Amino acid sequence: MEGGSPAVIWERWTIPMYRAQQRYWSDHPPLQWMVQAFLKIPFKKTPPPGPLDATPPRPVDWSVLDRQP
Repeated sequence: MEGGSPAVIWERWTIPMYRAQQRYWSDHPPLQWMVQAFLKIPFKKTPPPGPLDATPPRPVDWSVLDRQP
């Protein structure tokens, strides 16, 4: 991956460069993954999301949005 500030990289970033970066990382996985596979350590799985609570922690005061500074 090239260096420089994120803003400068973003200006030069193109779809072919993105695809090349994806190919590189698929061919060269992180070292930690290779060590885990070699030692046969199971990979951690992302836990399923918990129940969603639709109620906000406190009541929302929508009148604040109408106030003029």
